[in-house]
Amino acid sequence: MDPAALARRATRWHAAGLASSDAGQPGRAARELRAGLRLAKRHPALRDIHARLLISLAWAESERGRVELGFRLLDEAEALVAPPQRPILLGQRALLLKRSGRNAEALRQYDESIGLLSDLTHPPDLVKALNNRSLVHLEAGNVRLARADLRRCAEVAARHGLGLHVAMARTNLGCLDVIAGDLPAALRAFARSDADYRVLAPGRLANLAVERARALVAAGLYREAERQLASAVERATQQQLGHTYADALQVRAEAALLAGEPVAAARWARRARAAFLGRTNVRRAALAALLELRADQAVGEVDQATVARRAGVLAGRLARLGLPEDARVAGMVRARALVAAGRPRRAAELIGRQAGPRRTDRLDTRLLWHMARAEVAASAGRSAEARRSLLAGMTALHRHRARFGCADLQTGAAVHGRDLARAGLAAALAEGSANAVYRWSERARAQALLLPPVRPPDDPVAAEALEELRQLQHRVRQAELAGRPTLAFHSRLEALQRVIRERAWATPGPRDAAPPTPAPLSAVTAQLAGAALVVYVAAGDVLRALVVTDRATSVVVLGDRGTAEEAVRRLRADLDGQAGRAMPARLAAVVRAATRQDADRVGSMVLDPVLPLVGDRDLVVVPTGLLLTTPWHALPACASRPVTVAPSVGVWLAARRRLNAGRPAAESAAVTVVAGPGIPRGEAEARAVASLHQGAVVLTGPEATPAAALAAMAGAGLAHIAAHGQHQTENPLFSTLELAGGPLMGYDVQELRTAPRTVVLSCCDLGLTDVRHGDEALGMPTALLAAGTATVVASVSRVADEAATEIMVAYHRAVVAGRPPAAALAEAVRGNQPPSFVCFGAG
Repeated sequence: MDPAALARRATRWHAAGLASSDAGQPGRAARELRAGLRLAKRHPALRDIHARLLISLAWAESERGRVELGFRLLDEAEALVAPPQRPILLGQRALLLKRSGRNAEALRQYDESIGLLSDLTHPPDLVKALNNRSLVHLEAGNVRLARADLRRCAEVAARHGLGLHVAMARTNLGCLDVIAGDLPAALRAFARSDADYRVLAPGRLANLAVERARALVAAGLYREAERQLASAVERATQQQLGHTYADALQVRAEAALLAGEPVAAARWARRARAAFLGRTNVRRAALAALLELRADQAVGEVDQATVARRAGVLAGRLARLGLPEDARVAGMVRARALVAAGRPRRAAELIGRQAGPRRTDRLDTRLLWHMARAEVAASAGRSAEARRSLLAGMTALHRHRARFGCADLQTGAAVHGRDLARAGLAAALAEGSANAVYRWSERARAQALLLPPVRPPDDPVAAEALEELRQLQHRVRQAELAGRPTLAFHSRLEALQRVIRERAWATPGPRDAAPPTPAPLSAVTAQLAGAALVVYVAAGDVLRALVVTDRATSVVVLGDRGTAEEAVRRLRADLDGQAGRAMPARLAAVVRAATRQDADRVGSMVLDPVLPLVGDRDLVVVPTGLLLTTPWHALPACASRPVTVAPSVGVWLAARRRLNAGRPAAESAAVTVVAGPGIPRGEAEARAVASLHQGAVVLTGPEATPAAALAAMAGAGLAHIAAHGQHQTENPLFSTLELAGGPLMGYDVQELRTAPRTVVLSCCDLGLTDVRHGDEALGMPTALLAAGTATVVASVSRVADEAATEIMVAYHRAVVAGRPPAAALAEAVRGNQPPSFVCFGAG
């Protein structure tokens, strides 16, 4: 065949192979490149295209796990390559060296390659080299150099219309934002790259999923990270992306460790280490070994003296590999293991030689440093120093959290402080000081609700998705009522929820918010005005109550936390079972008796032991975990007692301040009453409630749309909504109030510029919340409190329409008579069933 014809055909195969490589499909790329090679080998005049095919094939084969073959192909190409193609060869060799963990050699090759490339003659090769060199700088901790390379890469790519490489540079700039702790910026970058990859290179989505998962782990959303990683592992396996596969396994180990699943974390870390060793990448294998070591330490059953020895060896290896921060992490693991093994002096020597955390360190490194310092100090009896280290760690976590503007990330971040919080509370309990227990409990609980509220910026994409979701949910509801199947809607519903949630993640936070300082107990007592405060705390499996009255402050041991939470679940299930069900008289009596028995059981575990201290006082309750969903008025001791429930004392005090600040204007503030569709007595309830408030705005029938309801609620003194409610456990901010034309959701509440002073939700379940680590609660009540509402009245179980109407009318009658919300609710539920409504916030 004519050499020119052979060259054209080989060049076409080369172009196809490059396109497949760029699209993240190395297996396909290898087949295409080998087809070109077979043609190029047929004539000695085709040296140039022969060399280019070998250079490109080297990456494809190394990505499939055949790294040594990749190097041999590059050696073969070196004998053929012409001078103009030499920088391309250098760049490809650098990439293989970097993927093998030989970063110092890779950097030298990249420097030489980039020095020879021009954006006029080799723009694609230049942007690839710049993008890849940035990753070497990144692993070395040279963020400034990495950012400079990526910015130049993006500029050159944009100038030459290389859209895919613009997206790749943006992705890696997002990785820099993750390291800097600016997760909203990172997630915005990843979202934009996702849209580009879906059009330009779907094969790149596996790698992007790993980077997004890394950001979600940093945000504390480890379950969401797991979903991303499951997809990434599947894609990487199908596409033969060996490096991405190993990377995904390592991030999976990080997610499992954060989730408190150390056995699973150790298993994923071992698999990642094996995968990296299979690619001869000893650097990444060492990082996986560090994860495995930390997981083994967290299991607790592993001999800690052995962990200390392993950590010492690994610290030296990481230092030799040019990973100084990770070497310091291994040193901290060693110090903690030495304390646990009964060698505190050796641990103190080791931690004393280590420098403090650096500004550029990862959050995890900084928090681990404070934790190790605290344990070493505590083991030497220096409790004040230990306390200062723990507080410094919680302060660092607060600064991290303040960079987020959405409740999802703000509440998720608490998991990073789990060990610090447990250690601080355990130390306070050991100290035996009720004041210390109070202060530490406040520092480690519901901190997200104390951040200044951030209204999301106008986002047309999120707004459009939210409106489509609303309409689709309305169609699903109509189909359900008509008995038609709804399965076809589910994938689109999930996709829309994902878009809305991910757009919200990108909202920047207040940043400069100072860490909240717990108010003095004297100030708390003054605000209680004769009421009693009961703060529930859990240390391990033991549940305790901190009781504060105007006479004394005490800590009372209650019993097993899990048993109490299970009793609450049973009680709520009883109330759910009774709601709206017509039962024979004998069966109804049996069910009521079972409910009373379960209510007595809950009361005996969580309230009866503190009654001698609180007497007949009104209660302000700060629950922990699932106790936040307790139907307090179902308990015998609270049947007619005013009870206010708050996620923390700080949240309660903030709500009280809002209540008192708005009191002068409250007399003239508007009252909004809304009734949704499908509730037989909804409109009658709305009319009855409105008749008690002069000049109330009433929205019923087709007028009661989400948009109209939100407009009427803005700035109102009181808003009452009677509607079907549904709490979503997986995504609490998608909990709904069914209104005309579609639901009103938790995400809608965040759009309120001025939240109503008091909100009453006459519906099922919307008093429920998803309680995360650090007692960070996410649901409709906390969404309203975060938006600025002072008091929320809602049910923690299902409730029959007729019963709800009776309670609600009685409640508003008491409010009009001058009762505060908590007292009005206690009066309204007295003698009415079921007593599932709870007063959240200021009371």
